Amino acid sequence: MGDAVQQREEEFAVVGVDHPHAHLLTAELERAGARCVGFVDTTGQDGSTFTALYPTVPKLDLDDLFEDAPPLIIVGSVPNERAQFALEALDAGADVLVAKPGATSQDQLAKIEVVTGATGRRWWVAFTEDFCSRAATRAHTLTQSGRIGTVRHVLGLGPHRTGDHRPDWFTNPLFSGSMLADLASHQIHHAMRLLGTDELKVVTARTTPAPNGTHPELVGEVLLEGGTGSAYCRVDWLTPAGLPTWGDVRLMITGDEGTIEVRANCDIAGRDGADHVIICDRDAIEHINCADDALTWPIQLLADIRDRTETATSTAHSLAVSRLALHAAEIARR
Repeated sequence: MGDAVQQREEEFAVVGVDHPHAHLLTAELERAGARCVGFVDTTGQDGSTFTALYPTVPKLDLDDLFEDAPPLIIVGSVPNERAQFALEALDAGADVLVAKPGATSQDQLAKIEVVTGATGRRWWVAFTEDFCSRAATRAHTLTQSGRIGTVRHVLGLGPHRTGDHRPDWFTNPLFSGSMLADLASHQIHHAMRLLGTDELKVVTARTTPAPNGTHPELVGEVLLEGGTGSAYCRVDWLTPAGLPTWGDVRLMITGDEGTIEVRANCDIAGRDGADHVIICDRDAIEHINCADDALTWPIQLLADIRDRTETATSTAHSLAVSRLALHAAEIARR
């Protein structure tokens, strides 16, 4: 393979820098050796936050980018616009890595499924509470090794804090597609992986608004079943101001021979830092600090683009999580 071809395979661009996940994914891919060749600001603003982080990355016109698209395009625009940008990127011959939610309606998702099937291009949702969490990555590995036996229940908690310089669309279902379609997609992804199937069923789902009318969706809950057991997912906008991070994200995996708890962002009144895993099995209780673990998904993803494989994640899984999250949101609305 020539040097020019090799270099081209490690290039990517960003369409929409509205969500901080666009910044995070860019950082991780560059750390893995890829090069960001440009970004498009889809809101018509100056993209100053992204430019401050990546001052050498040029701002591009959308049409010019799609005229000569790199192998990978990250889509991090306002959620209800992501599907259309992804479809255009797929048509331009690129694989797509999209911030969650990848789609805000079933119609959008159906179009993505048709285009990926027809073109062979890949559409991957970046579930960063797994991909970019060293503790969650370690927990999945431990579970797959059989450390706690067969998984019977998954508890996923994704609390968030209002404010924190978030634009209004973060909490507006018209733009974000409901907190269950958006925030809870992380927890649904975990449940599918840990219970061993993409064919989970929504038993029930609901969202609860703020009692004073200031927030259309304050708490969201989903009960799932399938595979080797069941799962309960809860997301909310109730993180207190005193917490030194945006949310006390937790994942509790219960197997028939033990439990694994992930304290992803912090350990309240406990150990310093993030990325804690706590295991209790037949032998003992063990704490693992995963802060120094390597994140492998960017290297895997770049290899997937080159080799036309899907080892980091898959289009089918991304579609399944998105479809179920949107279905949960529909049940909650009813």
